[in-house]
Amino acid sequence: MAQACLTPTLHSLINEHLQQLIPLKEGPHSLLYEGARYSLLLPGKRLRPLLLLKVLQDYEVPIEKGLDAAAALEMIHTYSLIHDDLPCMDDDDLRRGKPTHHKIYGEGQAVLAGDFLLTYAFEVLAKSGLPSEIITIISSAAGGEGMIGGQVVDLLTEGKESDWDTLLFMYLGKTAALFSAALECGAVISGASYSEQAAFRNAGKYFGIAYQIRDDVLDVTSDEKSLGKPIFSDAKNKKSNCLTLFGLEKANELAASFHEKALNALPERAHQTHEFLLI
Repeated sequence: MAQACLTPTLHSLINEHLQQLIPLKEGPHSLLYEGARYSLLLPGKRLRPLLLLKVLQDYEVPIEKGLDAAAALEMIHTYSLIHDDLPCMDDDDLRRGKPTHHKIYGEGQAVLAGDFLLTYAFEVLAKSGLPSEIITIISSAAGGEGMIGGQVVDLLTEGKESDWDTLLFMYLGKTAALFSAALECGAVISGASYSEQAAFRNAGKYFGIAYQIRDDVLDVTSDEKSLGKPIFSDAKNKKSNCLTLFGLEKANELAASFHEKALNALPERAHQTHEFLLI
């Protein structure tokens, strides 16, 4: 349990690195940096960067080697949230307990801030000195066969009934892809074997599915203050999810099942990562 106390320190390191990477700027484009920092530095769990760094801990690799990749993941995740909250997407007014980006800066600036965070994430990776494989993993996870592809399905299924295969594709893309990339990148940076890299990649997929199902559940069982964003958002947007397909009890069972699969998929030496996923 003593090792678990390192997580707050890791959280602080991630936040400090994000602030260093995107400082406030002067000039006619200063609003871009102000807005990007607003969304990026809102209090968040930092799950994706933390997962990457937990793998480094498991392999006793200096945390500093993974900070750029961890920050890039958080920038990409934040860009997706900024765009996801726009009126043309989910039209949400609250994120992490604060007004969404477009409510403060306007829709045009929200689009540009998201674009900036996405492109800058890959600039950071390109300059990091990390293996080019890291860029391939993250770009694939964020692209058409990953997060963006999942979001497309999310929009296309609004107001329609979906089967489990369609929902699973959506969950794997819009949520699980970045979790999987975080764990796999941690394994690559740590010099883990190919079989261990595959194990981390699969564990991330299972964890992401469980996480998204639980997020669907929280949308109807939690409250706005605890969740930090509007509740009943899926119902408002007539979205299909695990609850609409199976009901609350079965959704909870599926989430628990995929969570267990994630834990079982981890390599034997992934003690820190295993403990973190138990949270």
